[in-house]
Amino acid sequence: MGRGPVPKLSTTSATAKGVVRQWTRIEDLSHEIAMARVWGGLHFRFTNEASLGMGRAIGELAVARQGGGL
Repeated sequence: MGRGPVPKLSTTSATAKGVVRQWTRIEDLSHEIAMARVWGGLHFRFTNEASLGMGRAIGELAVARQGGGL
């Protein structure tokens, strides 16, 4: 979950008229969001890597506890 193909995800911007961002993998979406925080000066890259890993582990644990498996 979160690493394979998913239905196409897309978003638009109210301030960047006509711009549409699209992703086919949740991992690509989360990586882009994390990098935007680095580029915006809000976070360091190493904290993003740790946070993405923690989020993945927490998500996998939540799915496993609900019996969904991965």
